[in-house]
Amino acid sequence: MLTNSKLPKSQLAYLEQTSDSPYCLVMLHGWMDNAASFIPLINQLPTSHCIALDFPGHGLSPHRQGYYHFVDYVDDVFAALAELDLNKPIILVGHSLGALVASCFAAAFPELLLGLVCIDGIGPLSLASSETSSHMAKAIRQRQQLKPAKGFAELEYAVKLRANTNGISQENSRLLVERATIERDGLWYWRHDEKLKLSSPLRFSEQQAKQICQSIVSPCLLLAACEHPLLTAEYISLRQGWFNNIHTEMLSGGHHLHMQNPQAVALRLQAFIETIV
Repeated sequence: MLTNSKLPKSQLAYLEQTSDSPYCLVMLHGWMDNAASFIPLINQLPTSHCIALDFPGHGLSPHRQGYYHFVDYVDDVFAALAELDLNKPIILVGHSLGALVASCFAAAFPELLLGLVCIDGIGPLSLASSETSSHMAKAIRQRQQLKPAKGFAELEYAVKLRANTNGISQENSRLLVERATIERDGLWYWRHDEKLKLSSPLRFSEQQAKQICQSIVSPCLLLAACEHPLLTAEYISLRQGWFNNIHTEMLSGGHHLHMQNPQAVALRLQAFIETIV
């Protein structure tokens, strides 16, 4: 049974499935998603202790007062784990943005993790050093162009929009949308912070991204999508070569394969866990 909770200090929201399993799966969602994206997968893991966080500005978590910088998500995970005080081994499971954050966390705090699972994302985003200044200028200009959120009349509009945009079923879209919207004065609004649409002004260089991935000592499982992949075969080949201990599998499904194909993802995840617990 899944329960909704909030951490007392950070006020980050999370879904939890309690269990006496000897480990905890801490799940980190993708950009503009929320903790509900892991519900189909958690349903396939009935004996596992699972905690799915809402990042700041997403789902039911509060918005940041300032802008959203990538490394601050790593800080969010560190603070959340300190508040949770789980007293059992932790396996980070990240999808997309969550996988990028989880990779950086695993590099910075190897002593806190038993394992790392990345779903259609691996290592941090990187940028050629020659593009640093132009990217920074573009990101800062975006801040002046940000417009306030507009309301919409029916929740079904958002359900169909997310389903079409992400290539997922309306049932799975509804899981995301119901946690991501709020009704005010007869209109529906997205809960997410509009500032999430802004690019972070600074990104890691390719060399920095490589160093981060090379610093990961935890066993890692990468599950990548076969249909409409976000990660190209060349990108996966390059990035996995930076890891010390990684196993990669391609699974049927698109970028949200943990929602589209949760049974297969759960089977690979459980097999991976058996090798490290």
